[in-house]
Amino acid sequence: MLSQEKNLIKDHVHTNSKTNHMSEGQYKISCSVCQDQRKNKLDTPLSVNINNESIIYHCHHCGINGAISRSQGIKMNRIPSPTKQQPKKIIKFPTPDKGEAQKWLEQRGISIVTAEKSGCILGTKNNKPVIGFPFTENNETVAVKYRTASSKKEFWWENNATRLWGGRIIDKSLPTMADTIVITEGEIDTLSITEAFQGLQNVIVYSVPNGAPNKVTENLKVDPKEDGRFKYIWEDRNIFDKVTRIILAVDVDANGKILADELSRRLDKARCYNVDWGEGFKDANELLVARGSEAVRQSILSATPVPLHGLHNIDYYSDDFQKLYERGKPQGVSTGYDSVDQLFNLQTGNLCVVTGYPGDGKSAFIDQILINVAKNYGWKANICSFEKPPTYHAIQLAQCYIGKPFFEGNNQRMSQDEKDISQQFISEHFLFQDYQDGGSPTIEAILSRSAQAVMRYGCKILVIDPYNFIESNHKGLETDAISAMLTKVQLHCKKYDVLCFFIAHPNKPQMRDGKKNLVTGVDISGSMAFFSKSDMGLTVYRGEDSVGVHCWKQRWTWMGKTGNCKLTFNPLNNRYAEAEKVEDNYDWEF
Repeated sequence: MLSQEKNLIKDHVHTNSKTNHMSEGQYKISCSVCQDQRKNKLDTPLSVNINNESIIYHCHHCGINGAISRSQGIKMNRIPSPTKQQPKKIIKFPTPDKGEAQKWLEQRGISIVTAEKSGCILGTKNNKPVIGFPFTENNETVAVKYRTASSKKEFWWENNATRLWGGRIIDKSLPTMADTIVITEGEIDTLSITEAFQGLQNVIVYSVPNGAPNKVTENLKVDPKEDGRFKYIWEDRNIFDKVTRIILAVDVDANGKILADELSRRLDKARCYNVDWGEGFKDANELLVARGSEAVRQSILSATPVPLHGLHNIDYYSDDFQKLYERGKPQGVSTGYDSVDQLFNLQTGNLCVVTGYPGDGKSAFIDQILINVAKNYGWKANICSFEKPPTYHAIQLAQCYIGKPFFEGNNQRMSQDEKDISQQFISEHFLFQDYQDGGSPTIEAILSRSAQAVMRYGCKILVIDPYNFIESNHKGLETDAISAMLTKVQLHCKKYDVLCFFIAHPNKPQMRDGKKNLVTGVDISGSMAFFSKSDMGLTVYRGEDSVGVHCWKQRWTWMGKTGNCKLTFNPLNNRYAEAEKVEDNYDWEF
């Protein structure tokens, strides 16, 4: 971060009327670094967190972040003043002039009856005919999203909202599609589907608030920077929890496909169904205008389950087959080390078993990878560590992120500002499963919390460290119990498209010529299933002056190969660094 930008933020926070004299807590203000470049000058993308020692800031638009200590002169009240109720934002509804907006809706096949029963506001705003879509909470309008009623599509907000729109029952005397909701990509499609079923059957239809993601990765998945778009999944979880079928009636284009994939990943593929609008039609409204209500109804009622596991011929996978031919091998993300990348890269949907003798650094190595992918790609991780309480684990992550010790000692420790910056980074990218409150750490409980982390935060990585703390109700041989457990983890990885690092200890060390043998998946205590059911297998081995990483299994050849590499480890800051490469032999000399 440029010092000039830091000074801008410091001056801005110091003089801002909202922060000057305010009490401890969290606030949103404008950002002096990027505000001039923003279309909406009234937006407040800068998060400011005030505590009794510092101010931590982070802009959700330009990404600038840091911390300011109280010693720099920021005025804050140690004791919050009496709560003063903030004035409610007044929603300015459009001038009541339905003519042009109503005419445009009817051209799109949507009646004024459907629009008004769905809560729409028709009128004129900014000298343009518009349709307003009110977002309500506790029967009170908290925001309105506007769309121009013309071929020139424009959207804007009166106050922002992050909830679903729609869900109104038109006629309570009509039958309802039981235990089913329909999710569309936009409000006009919600109205179109409601129109198609009007007078025949109630179909509960919602629209996502901000359409499909704009930013995607090379693998055609949602960019982590777009995770904020999916807040509605968690905020409206009561809606999703009540139903057994979720029909994804999104647009038939690349971004619509990505939206459907992400929704089904977070909401459980087993409940999700895809809609085919037919050849030449992109969405519900196009089909309504061209073919009428009956065609829309048939498309919704003919929705097909999102594919899980089954038997299909290659024609079923024709699109994916062609994409692989055109784009080449699937590309994972870098571990952050060139030498390690030669052995493996990181792809979601896979199970990676990690082993090594106690104290050899396998957990610290995974922590380093988590820090690297969080910094470089914005990936979020859900950590289930039984050997380290979350606070202590966060200390190690902070040391790795900042590159300095956390505690006082012979070496310079991180400053208060650096501690605050690391805390903010960890808060944004890591979730910790905590079983110290007496919860039972069964594999079912772990995977259930992981599913919640995917749903709410979009987590892409699950870490289980180590397996022998997991409670099992399996009756019979230990090897069968482990095999059953790993099968559940493997299916979870595929279902929710997460990468799981599963850490397991080996058997008692076997010595050869006074040295411990190099262990692999076949040496892990309890079962050969650790080898057979993993997609990738790693051993971390610590020598006198370096740490070795041995890849002993690679299911997919395009993701890497079996072999060895060397890294160095600094115990003062928990950081790994590149070292000389070694030959791909099995017997190491350090």
